[in-house]
Amino acid sequence: MKLLQNILVPVDFRESSINAFLYAAKISELFHSKLIVLHVIREESLSAETEQMLRETVWQKYQDMKELVDESISERMEFTVEKGVIFERIIHAAIQRDINVIIAGSGSDTEEGRFPLSTMIEKLMRKNQVPLWVVRKPDQLPVRNILCPVDFSDASERALNNAITLASRMGAKLSVVNVFTPLSIHSPRLSVDNENENEILKKKQHEEFDKFLSGFDLRSVPYEKLILEGVPEDQIGTAIEKGKIDLLIMGTTGRTGLSRILMGSVTEKVTREVPCSFITTKSKDITKTSPAGKLGDIEAYISLAKQNRDAGDHEKAIEYYTAGLHQYPDNVPILIGLMNAYKDLGNATKSAFFRDYARDVVTRVWGEEYIEKLGLD
Repeated sequence: MKLLQNILVPVDFRESSINAFLYAAKISELFHSKLIVLHVIREESLSAETEQMLRETVWQKYQDMKELVDESISERMEFTVEKGVIFERIIHAAIQRDINVIIAGSGSDTEEGRFPLSTMIEKLMRKNQVPLWVVRKPDQLPVRNILCPVDFSDASERALNNAITLASRMGAKLSVVNVFTPLSIHSPRLSVDNENENEILKKKQHEEFDKFLSGFDLRSVPYEKLILEGVPEDQIGTAIEKGKIDLLIMGTTGRTGLSRILMGSVTEKVTREVPCSFITTKSKDITKTSPAGKLGDIEAYISLAKQNRDAGDHEKAIEYYTAGLHQYPDNVPILIGLMNAYKDLGNATKSAFFRDYARDVVTRVWGEEYIEKLGLD
């Protein structure tokens, strides 16, 4: 079984995206993956003739770019052009194509030692569920040193699993890092021995780190365990510089409610200006789809549909809901979304159809008492 079956590379043919394409081609060669190259045309009012000329120009640019890689790689490549909001179409393509990882350029040149991310990448990091591999520099291959910060959460557990898999396949050294942030209490009413308290807390965190690592099979990779002390984003940045890290792998954190995904503040701060390439993982593993990943895919469909419905584009909302329903039949939130979207359009027949469909599923799975609670009466 291939570890990375499908790689998606968004390109706009500028230097950053071409570098990401070349980087992705090498990863594709290593894992024998299919490489899907995506270009998104912005949604503008163009005449049919102008749009056709634009598509022909894009196709020629792709052919020129294709010449930069070996034929053995280009044979596994597929090119597709979509029209719409760039980050939305990337997310949609990732879901539709069962993508294992999106490899994209950071989109910004360095400025006085800083490495700012493009707005599109930041949106993908927040809204996308598929692992995102952001390429900072094209020459950071082969990967020799991987860094994976952990905080013992489910998110960092997923990140470390992916880091072990990639380190093993790439023959890279893996550094697993945990940062202890000292406690500092100063109060005229309390007498606190900060040094003693921190020694106790640090010992507990060391024990928790050992317990966390005991749940992983690290025999296939050379690795080191690092416990650093200070502000997490600062310490991680220093470890990247000292360890000559080629690739950073971090998880993003938690769920609030059923459909809201929040990006971890530490991950956000670190990746905003980190000099090396990095991977962020959320609800889907880079090498396989987990049950959490399936939930994430459903949420991605619903989130995109809701965004378009809120913006008044009910037809596009229906497109996303329908794509989700094809993947996940009998999903009640998607059915309710379709019911409401068709109601917004004034299509009473279709709205009633999906209402009845949802009622049938709810009755069959949860019982009739939930019909009224979900507004399906």
